[in-house]
Amino acid sequence: MRRLFLFTLGAALFLGGCSSQHLSEKTLRVAVESDASTLDPAYAYDTSSIPFVRLLYRGLVDYDEKAGIVDEVAQSHLVSQDGKVYWFKLRPDVRFHHDEATRKTPGRRVVADDFRFAIQRILDPATASDGLALSGYHAIDGATAYSEACKELNKKIDAANGKPKETLQKQKAALRIKGIEVKGEDEIIFRLKKADATFFNYLALPFAYAVPHESVEKWGKDFRDHPNGCGPFTLERWVHDATLTLVKNPHYYNPEFPKSDRIYVEIGNSPTLQIMRFERGEVDMLDISAAFPPDFLRLRDSKKWQGNVLHGPMMDIRYMCLNNELPPLDNVLVRRAMNYAIKRERIASFLAGRATIARGALPPGMPGYNNKLFRYDYNPDKAKALLKQANYQDKPMTLWYSTREGWYEKAAQSIQQDLKAVGMTIDLKGVRYPELKAQAGKRKNLHLSLMGWLQDFPDPSNFLDVLFNEASITPTASQNRAFYSNPKVNQLLNEALTESNRPRRLQMYQEAEKIIVDDAPWVFLHHTERYVVHQPWITGYTIHPMWSERYEFVGVNR
Repeated sequence: MRRLFLFTLGAALFLGGCSSQHLSEKTLRVAVESDASTLDPAYAYDTSSIPFVRLLYRGLVDYDEKAGIVDEVAQSHLVSQDGKVYWFKLRPDVRFHHDEATRKTPGRRVVADDFRFAIQRILDPATASDGLALSGYHAIDGATAYSEACKELNKKIDAANGKPKETLQKQKAALRIKGIEVKGEDEIIFRLKKADATFFNYLALPFAYAVPHESVEKWGKDFRDHPNGCGPFTLERWVHDATLTLVKNPHYYNPEFPKSDRIYVEIGNSPTLQIMRFERGEVDMLDISAAFPPDFLRLRDSKKWQGNVLHGPMMDIRYMCLNNELPPLDNVLVRRAMNYAIKRERIASFLAGRATIARGALPPGMPGYNNKLFRYDYNPDKAKALLKQANYQDKPMTLWYSTREGWYEKAAQSIQQDLKAVGMTIDLKGVRYPELKAQAGKRKNLHLSLMGWLQDFPDPSNFLDVLFNEASITPTASQNRAFYSNPKVNQLLNEALTESNRPRRLQMYQEAEKIIVDDAPWVFLHHTERYVVHQPWITGYTIHPMWSERYEFVGVNR
């Protein structure tokens, strides 16, 4: 799952001697609470970094307005009938921002080997990229063997010195993934171990964006601060935890983009200050998804902003995870009772209309979403009857939750109150998110944890396969934190992953989700909604079903 940071848009009064009078009329002013963690695609796996990495780099493919796959740096592509071979021909007019040796612009042409290099880089354990753990890249024939070979050579390199070390480094540089074939500058072919209907999605993630090897070799770990991509913007200046300035790439291969000349980002403003500046006309756009309820409702319902408030599904799920391997939660009757006992409407109300009650795991807008799926209603009497049928004997369990966001504590307290009403004693423990994630991922460790999941890409497999397949259970860092397994569900999910017939594939996911909901491995709480308000001089902004922001589409006409 992409790491989710609170992220807000807007313009600001500029610190350190900058002011709005120094910016052109076509400057898009943006304010964020959290600085980007990186501008290196190999590490871009959080919502603070991805919006800006997308502006600097590009991949073979991308998503259109409806999250369909379209060619980007690729000019065309073909997929074999058996779904195991993907062939791409590159556009001839895509160039990196600059030449790394001379700094002249534009740089050299983007070629097929740049994509091979990018994927091999994330699969090298020495890079320590989150992409290494994603199954889609290991679907490439020889990818896992390549990672293992790098791992062994890395050990030897670390222990060596002088000429032996140089020899080992050359040996590692000569390694290639068997299933990636580069034919000249224009063609790249991926051969998979077996058909994988999600493979395009992995090629659309930042991990697979084109990266020039010479820039990585020059800067090493500091490449994160010295990006050299082929995207619609180039980096002008980045002062960590203060400002980020991007300027239009005059050599971008699509002359229609970007729509603005410059993006100026101020980092560290509070939501309250951002709202104040927006209402004073000093903020271009504002994400009010996490605003305090009174401020959110005032902006959403104001006649002044009617027509300028956009909303759409966040493509997430918030849930209480029930450890199916620990008693009494190994009893499906107890798990169903807990689903009936909790008043989801009250928990959703904490977000002041920015949440939709969940039926299952898939959010509205996700392919395969079933709006007729059974939903547990609030029925404490039924919960008590199920607990009695299960011969439940009350013994305190602890619900762990993150202290990162106030909603989680309120939700935990509400859950504690509802379960107490049906005879279940729940203790609460608030911890920092990294600790919660680590503890919840350990097998036979926590009974209950309050969690959330945000899509990596718009495909049902990214929810159901990752979160409920037995194959996702590991002793530590398990993504399947309910440690849930149902043979029929496993079979459906595994078959759906290789099914090329899209309607049949989505039907299989719906069948699996129906079983999952009946087994109640979670208490399914709700899906959140994104709300963005913008000034009347902003054009082209839409809420996209995949990317949190697409600044290249946003125009400024003050």
